[in-house]
Amino acid sequence: MKINLLCGDRHLPKHLLEDKSEEEWGGIDRGALILIEHEIEPIFSLGDFDSVTNEERSELKTKLDINPVKAEKADTDLGLGVKEAVECGFDEIDIYGATGGRLDHFLGAVQLLQVPEYVEAGIVIRIIDTNNEISYLEKGEYHMTYDKHMPYVSFVPQRPNTVISLTGFKYPLQNQTLHQGSTLTISNEIAAYRGTIEVESGGILAIRSRDAQHSL
Repeated sequence: MKINLLCGDRHLPKHLLEDKSEEEWGGIDRGALILIEHEIEPIFSLGDFDSVTNEERSELKTKLDINPVKAEKADTDLGLGVKEAVECGFDEIDIYGATGGRLDHFLGAVQLLQVPEYVEAGIVIRIIDTNNEISYLEKGEYHMTYDKHMPYVSFVPQRPNTVISLTGFKYPLQNQTLHQGSTLTISNEIAAYRGTIEVESGGILAIRSRDAQHSL
């Protein structure tokens, strides 16, 4: 099952809420307000709601019966949202509105892609904005189809001595060891219709992207 989580309105793909209005949504902090403004009722809403006004908070309490968590907590609002989505049985989670703000919040969101319990359970989590799509890949074989709207593909090692092979890419690799800090696999491209990524050990962030001026 798939769910979308909305954290805010920064860098959202064009017509996102209109195109996905019939899909399942979870509202994270101010994201809950944005959803109801677009007449989308989230199946859950979580956060301390410190990014809304008192008037907006009252509106959320009336329409969604929210129960704000304390601002001082052991997890981020998004972390709580992902946990709730997993507990609800969703195994594919797309996160929107998590980029373009504070870098600590963004890096915290990236950490959620690598939570061992989620990875081991096969839960797929992606961070998506207008120009980027980020996911985490551990040992295994993955296929990626060419997308003219997201032509660039980068791989960032997240574990020491990560080993990957790439076929069907402009810059292929065979049993290549990637050390943390390496930029060898930044800005690759799929050569034809489909590329294959084999992670032989370790883990990588896979980032599909395009230049901002090419945004639709």
